[in-house]
Amino acid sequence: MREKIEDRYELDELLGRGGFGEVWRAKDSRVGRWVAVKIGYPETPEETRRFEREASLAGNLAHPHIATIHDFGRTERGGRSAVFLVMELLQGRSLADVLDAGLPSLADALEWTARIADALGAAHDAGIVHRDVKPANVMVTESGVVKVLDFGIAKAQGSAGTELTATGMIIGSFPYMAPERWTGGANGVPVDGRADLYALGCVLMELLTGQRPFPAREMHELLAQHLTVAPPAPGSLREGLPPALDSLVLDLLAKDPADRPEGAQEVSRRLTELARETSGTPAPAPAPALPPTAAPDPSWPPRPAYSPTVHTAAGDPVRAMLERRLTQLLADAPADLVARLDMLVADLSEELGTQDALTVRAAYHRAMTVRGHTPSHLERILPRMVRVLGLEHPDTIAARAAHVGEAAAYGPGDGRRHEAELREVIEQAVRVLGADDPVTLSARYHLAGALQRGDAAHDGWRGPESPAQAHAERAWLAPLLPDMERRLPPDSPVLLDVRARLAHDAWLLGDFATAAPLYLRLYPDLGALAERGDPETAYRVLRSVGGAGAPGRALTHLKVLLHRLHLTAGNTHWLTHEVTETRDAFRRALREDRISELGGGLSRLFGR
Repeated sequence: MREKIEDRYELDELLGRGGFGEVWRAKDSRVGRWVAVKIGYPETPEETRRFEREASLAGNLAHPHIATIHDFGRTERGGRSAVFLVMELLQGRSLADVLDAGLPSLADALEWTARIADALGAAHDAGIVHRDVKPANVMVTESGVVKVLDFGIAKAQGSAGTELTATGMIIGSFPYMAPERWTGGANGVPVDGRADLYALGCVLMELLTGQRPFPAREMHELLAQHLTVAPPAPGSLREGLPPALDSLVLDLLAKDPADRPEGAQEVSRRLTELARETSGTPAPAPAPALPPTAAPDPSWPPRPAYSPTVHTAAGDPVRAMLERRLTQLLADAPADLVARLDMLVADLSEELGTQDALTVRAAYHRAMTVRGHTPSHLERILPRMVRVLGLEHPDTIAARAAHVGEAAAYGPGDGRRHEAELREVIEQAVRVLGADDPVTLSARYHLAGALQRGDAAHDGWRGPESPAQAHAERAWLAPLLPDMERRLPPDSPVLLDVRARLAHDAWLLGDFATAAPLYLRLYPDLGALAERGDPETAYRVLRSVGGAGAPGRALTHLKVLLHRLHLTAGNTHWLTHEVTETRDAFRRALREDRISELGGGLSRLFGR
């Protein structure tokens, strides 16, 4: 007998399983239709709220390109508390699956993106921001209909929702997140529907070129690229794309939301016009720079067309010219860097041979440039680097630090299984590069993350949620901070991330004396934070400042934050309650200080 949920949804076939739960094909016995049932086992109130948010927000959207939500509820399954979401059953492929199989035609890319824009326009008109637009959350059904899925982290525009979880970690998919989402609104830029348009620009770029706008894999690198690096035009990565399409993608990827299209309807209109103008245009040829999948490509690196010539001597002018070319490319970092490195690797292979040190170094820099899309290239080049350059060559150490460090901190399985190799890399980096070299610090940062994460699933790991976890993370990260502050620039994303983590750890431990100075380095303008920043972050910062001995300074800004919460969240919201209690506690502390000072003054007066 098949299992039933709520005596109504008969589970038939497991369609998928992730870190948070399962998706089943099921039969709705009440109305006789097939549905998809998403079952989750929330471990935190935030996870429960995500399910409820998806049901309440998406459930009120009726649009042909948004997956329909039918029902939501709570149940018990196998002795565990569970929540379930019932939605229309879709048969087809996600855009992530489409991209894994290769580049779609230009006509399909434009049509699909226009339909996503239509769906987002309907959501934005209803006051809802999706906040997780990415290929995996868009389905193309077997009949060719586009459906936008997963409103699990959506929020109503103008609500008191935050860009962070309760633990202070940014929520969302980092490769597709708009600059204002990374800053959480702390710079005064609101997070509204234009953040979804930025993510849509990332998706369109990927559909057109097989590449995301920014290739980094580490969060701190993505943060820096989304905030400061200009994206390449799609036409620089694929030949044959119309200039108007370059303009649209770059408009969508503008750093300032005010420079993006006015709304999703405008995006849909421009895409429709482009589709009409380019009808009959064949799909761009797959670029050699970035194969559409991460599978090993036996044709890369390019093989020499003939045997190497004699240009291998250290002083040979051809070799010197090629070495200058590599140095100049790395210094300039042009938009078409990958394509230029491809050509350089081919020329080096032809002139010097694939086993020459300069060829290997160029191939290494090429692999590092694309590792966000195709990490297998770095893994494949490492044996040649060890054999040709040696284990203690700076490039070999940097390559191993990146490959092993990212696998340890972000890869599947228990991060601690990479501990021995990562410690070996760190020891080599300290000896060859120095203890405070950025490569060494990055490897130490990855080791701290791996040891803290352990065997937790990366997708579900959001950082410490308890004092015990915070204490463990602080033990690994605190020794890093002095070296990073001495060696890294003040705006280094790694440094900022370590400060933010340590500040949050201290907050969880009630160590306000440690949390306050760290928070103040991150948020020096308390007035702007209270007026326009994320409310939960503002509360933690001001609570820490007051708890560290400056209740008067904190109280000034708490009043502003409380007024803002009354207007946006209401008097019954949990954060409004917390801020009110903290304000009252700081007022009492100031009164007691004044009474104590007055008593001391009288004692000195009469004592004389």
